[in-house]
Amino acid sequence: MPRQIKGSNHDADATTLKARDDSDAGTVPAGWSPMEFTAEQQALEFCKQGRKEAFRPLVDAYFSRLVRVARAVVGDAEEARDLVQEAFIAAYRALDTFTLGRPFYPWMRGILMNRCKVYLRTQRRAAARSRAAAQRPGHWVLGATVSPAPERRRTADVVRRAMSELDEDDREILVLKHIEGYSYDELAETLGIGPGTVASRLYRARGRLKKALEELDPTLIGGENDPNTDAGEN
Repeated sequence: MPRQIKGSNHDADATTLKARDDSDAGTVPAGWSPMEFTAEQQALEFCKQGRKEAFRPLVDAYFSRLVRVARAVVGDAEEARDLVQEAFIAAYRALDTFTLGRPFYPWMRGILMNRCKVYLRTQRRAAARSRAAAQRPGHWVLGATVSPAPERRRTADVVRRAMSELDEDDREILVLKHIEGYSYDELAETLGIGPGTVASRLYRARGRLKKALEELDPTLIGGENDPNTDAGEN
């Protein structure tokens, strides 16, 4: 069951934070597009001035992408949506700490990843619940949809189980690299580590994923399926 999200008269409430396509006329400037950096910054400035309605297009712009990230980290679509909504509420409350002139998404993603890590720690403490969740079909799906083809379903299930055996740091860097498509420089900036550390940490994470996959299904490893093989990556 989804967790209940509590708000207040001074916070962005759950209704405001749901991604919507029915924006009311006049709530944001005419021609405003949340995908444009200047418009994004203007919305953030409006939010800092107390105009809650300016936050909704930011949610609309990034909600689906963040759900995809959260689902890859925590492995459950419903929990991922709840975590993203909670992260948006936390972000709105923390806007005073956001520096205008910087992109919103990396900051927002960092808040979400912290929420995901807390969730995973809670799941580990609730061992019985964690074991039950790990057995659900489609629990570890790396992407928005799963092909109905039996072979694709089987592969997705193996990847799910392999990912579930990795620790938080390994999951995070693999999601950022292979789901979000971050470059090495972007990984270094996001994780606060040097490029050399990124390379070694990513190599070790891929190695542990490869080992887990080999133990579950050796036929998935080799050639282009090798998680430590990247053509022309940077």
